[in-house]
Amino acid sequence: MTLKRLLCALLCALMIASVPALAEEPAAETAPVEEAAPAEETAPAEEAAEEAAEAPLTEEEKDARIAELEAQVAELQAQVEAYHLKEIVASFDGGEVPLEEAEVFYENSANQYAQMGIDVVAYGMDGMLREAVVETLAEEAIVQYMAGQLGLGLTEEQQAQFAEEAQQAYEGLVDSYYQTYLANQYESEEEGLAAAAQAVIEMGYDYDYYLEALTDNQLISNVYDYVTKDVTVSEEEIEAAYDGYVADDEATYADPYQFENAFSSDTTIYYTPEGYRNVKHILFKFSDEQAASYDELTTRLADLEAEQIAAAATPAPEATEAAETAEAEATAEAEPTEAPRAASEIEADIAEVNAEIDALYAELMPEAEAAIERFNAGEDIDALIAELSDDNMPETGYAVSETAEASTQAWDPAFTEGALSIEEVGGLSAPVRGVYGIHLIYYAGDIAAGATPLETVHDEVEELTLQNKVSQTYADQISAWKEELNLVTYPENLA
Repeated sequence: MTLKRLLCALLCALMIASVPALAEEPAAETAPVEEAAPAEETAPAEEAAEEAAEAPLTEEEKDARIAELEAQVAELQAQVEAYHLKEIVASFDGGEVPLEEAEVFYENSANQYAQMGIDVVAYGMDGMLREAVVETLAEEAIVQYMAGQLGLGLTEEQQAQFAEEAQQAYEGLVDSYYQTYLANQYESEEEGLAAAAQAVIEMGYDYDYYLEALTDNQLISNVYDYVTKDVTVSEEEIEAAYDGYVADDEATYADPYQFENAFSSDTTIYYTPEGYRNVKHILFKFSDEQAASYDELTTRLADLEAEQIAAAATPAPEATEAAETAEAEATAEAEPTEAPRAASEIEADIAEVNAEIDALYAELMPEAEAAIERFNAGEDIDALIAELSDDNMPETGYAVSETAEASTQAWDPAFTEGALSIEEVGGLSAPVRGVYGIHLIYYAGDIAAGATPLETVHDEVEELTLQNKVSQTYADQISAWKEELNLVTYPENLA
């Protein structure tokens, strides 16, 4: 029995106990009872009290007593309701969500965020999470209630199936917990499994947990199918959705980086900006050892070039001789600083590093040159790519803007320059030295600008439109049920 029912039972007992006091006085026709002779020892005050106690209540006194009892009952009911409302997080005409259930859900959700390094309290997300937990549980409770109202319960086959699956899931968890944590702590497997079962039950993962989860999910699925079974979309709705996708893509792909990424990520594109060519390539990639050397060499080269720029900006000695003399006298006791290197010395180091970089590319050139010969001999570019390339290029290839500056975000500048250097569709570039190795770039064609024709993407747009309408139909029905069933939520109880 719940606490609310227990308290209601006590209220009823109180009212029943008060009824005898309001009993009607005996009827006037009742035969008189022979009066006993009063005892001589009875005091006059006691006799008066007895007479008053035996005297029947007047109608006014009865009404007053009833009103008093009703006030007491109302006060107790208010106290019961106030207490009960603190033990739930949602109520509706047909059910409620216990606070305990919401606390478990909230804790599990907060722990999931914590595993991703997010403290919901520190990030100020706790209030939002509380509301989401309460709203989710309230919707689930309403859907399960409506499943019963609509006759959408489980079949006997489903009940038997879920009972078996719940038992399997529970036993599997017990065995996994035993093998992971307890296998070496008990002399017998039977004792270890018993301890594992106790542990998982204490964590809340017993047979009933799995059976309830399977049952609830099926009821929700039954209601979802019932609500959305007749949803369809018209051709007008498909066209309207298509127009929206085109407008969205036109706005998004004003940023070349977004378009180039979308083109190479198997995303359906509804609008293509002007000025893009489609390219494919064969990549002869540096080995791990070569890549490490390349990174080291390019870092050294950047440092040397920065030193060269700084040296070029240093004033000539004759122009600063007087200033240096004055500064030297003022800082005679200061520690000496390292003199800048001569420009010729820096240039020699730069040439040496460039020579080492050239040597790395030279190791890849024989393969690239052999591929060029095979292409010029008429071999299919796609076959060569499949055989030789070290890049997981999408089948569609890449999109490169004919405005080189627009493509520098997505691609290595050397790749962009090489792609734009090819004069004719079907042509192959000379070897392009990039950050990953050597590219041979193939000009596959120009990408048609403008909206993608509806007939090309009709089936996909239809599917997306239907999915969206189904989701919206279900969401609208849930909202309608919330209103019809007078849902009230109390997320503050979860604080």
